[in-house]
Amino acid sequence: MTEYLAQYGCGLLFIVVLLESTGMPLPGESLVVAGGLMAGDGSLHILLVLGAAFFGSIIGDNIGYLVGRKYGRAMVVRWGERFGLGEKRFKMVEERFEDYGFVVVLVARFIIILRQLNGFVAGTMRMNWPLFLLYNSISAAAWSLAYGGLAFLFGTAFQTYFAGHSTWPLYLGAAAICLIGCFGTYKFLFARDDDEDDETGKNDSARHKA
Repeated sequence: MTEYLAQYGCGLLFIVVLLESTGMPLPGESLVVAGGLMAGDGSLHILLVLGAAFFGSIIGDNIGYLVGRKYGRAMVVRWGERFGLGEKRFKMVEERFEDYGFVVVLVARFIIILRQLNGFVAGTMRMNWPLFLLYNSISAAAWSLAYGGLAFLFGTAFQTYFAGHSTWPLYLGAAAICLIGCFGTYKFLFARDDDEDDETGKNDSARHKA
């Protein structure tokens, strides 16, 4: 999508990040990095890149929050079992948000999948909206600066280095970070459920042996 970014500018970046933040599987993060790189060579203005990423993520997350607050619970009850999120697991997610909701909102933007569902889940859990807006804004600012800002500051150096070296270690590292984030998110939300399932299986096995 880089060629489209060059053609349509930060307006496209804003729309893609906004739609990704509402739950759509779009490459918002990659586009922010591309925007930062293009700002580094003068094709775009860095403040417009950061502003598009920041406001796109906040508006998208808040749309997701409103949808989740109004329709989230009904959607989970109706379709949750098909995606491994039945009433039992949904209750566990609720408990996690009650205890660590602000932490989840702060870090969610940096974790694939959780980034797309952040607003929807917070709305479904009926997290206090002013608090959600505050922590979401902090997270969006940090995310925009981390990806767009660092790409702007160090993009030229990276491009110069990788012009003479293989880029596969970079992709491998990104994939590893993504997998670790997904696994960590799953264990954070459902570790107790897995432990209970293991314990139930052991008890059933013991009864059969007896």
